[in-house]
Amino acid sequence: MIRYHYFVVISLFLLATLMISACGRGTADQERPAGSIVAWGLDSDGQVSDVPSGDDFIEVSAGNRHNIALRKDGSIVSWGRDTGGQVSNTPSGNNYVAISAGFDYSLALRDDGSIVAWGWEHLDHVQNVPAGNNFVAISASFDHSLALTEDGTIVAWGRDYGRSLDNVHVLDRPRSSNYVAVSAGLVHSLALRTDGSIYAWGNDQLGSVNDTPEGNGFVAVTAGARHSLALREDGSIAAWGWDLQNEVSDTPDDGGFVALGVGYGHSIALREDGSITAWGWGRGDHGQVTDTPPGNGYVAISASEYHNLAIRTEAP
Repeated sequence: MIRYHYFVVISLFLLATLMISACGRGTADQERPAGSIVAWGLDSDGQVSDVPSGDDFIEVSAGNRHNIALRKDGSIVSWGRDTGGQVSNTPSGNNYVAISAGFDYSLALRDDGSIVAWGWEHLDHVQNVPAGNNFVAISASFDHSLALTEDGTIVAWGRDYGRSLDNVHVLDRPRSSNYVAVSAGLVHSLALRTDGSIYAWGNDQLGSVNDTPEGNGFVAVTAGARHSLALREDGSIAAWGWDLQNEVSDTPDDGGFVALGVGYGHSIALREDGSITAWGWGRGDHGQVTDTPPGNGYVAISASEYHNLAIRTEAP
């Protein structure tokens, strides 16, 4: 049984803006709605109470005990636990277009298509970041990371944790070039093909890989520690993997969703009316489900191990 408490950290609202061509990177951020940050759940290191002020944020990403946010001007702010430079080593400048917080490190995508990493360097997360400036999407996990190139090819780096689990390699990514999105989970990963189908690889604990839904019509994927989610074209959600705490069976069966977030034992989803739905539970005493903020006006979400983030454009 995996003992690491985990999260997954990709904000999927307006996912297409993360997969733009090189010529469009500079303008896509200007089209994303900006707002203030709302946080709820576990607050062990100020990851909830120390939310930065301002109403110019366009993306948030929740790590294990730290968070990062992207401002409309392309600059990054971090807060929460700083045991390995996750906060203090946050890069300066205002040329960033996408972010992804891992367990104790973070990634950011520059407007020139290059990737920067910072935080605790214990599994080659930071020093082995791929060089080049042809990347359009990133995803940070516990011990491995993924990036997507302009031509739809997937790059992976970090520790291949899956080597000790049934000899399944999380870094053994698909070699074709027909992908438009990636999401790194604990010991498995997901990728979305151009035809709307999903490819999964890595360790198949409790159906993380083998139970991946078939067919086309998917527009976003997010891989968690024990369960995963995918968003269909019609706004409905597919869930698979471990269902010990109803992470799968309590998934809403209606449509109208536009973004997903997966925590350690809970999930959140953003509706097209700007409201947030939470289901499942994990450590419910932290309020990651019960304290979900009411109302509308939310435009982005991110779920972590035991806390969540959202961007709100309207006052509650």
